Amino acid sequence: MDEAMDKVRKIKSIYEDIWLELEKVTAVGTGRAKDGRTALVISLSSDDKATKDIFPAEVEGIPIEFRVTGEAEAL
Repeated sequence: MDEAMDKVRKIKSIYEDIWLELEKVTAVGTGRAKDGRTALVISLSSDDKATKDIFPAEVEGIPIEFRVTGEAEAL
């Protein structure tokens, strides 16, 4: 298994519940940064600068990427 992905999953499990408490955060996942590195992907309901500013650019060397996905709906 990819060592970087293991690290991302570990960090995600530590912070996910905290980040999901933020109003505009709809999901926390893993994926690729624009530069190709393994990243934490934060899904937002809208392109909200104030919410983005809460996050550092990286956590323990893992980049954070944002994706605007809209509101999440339960089916």
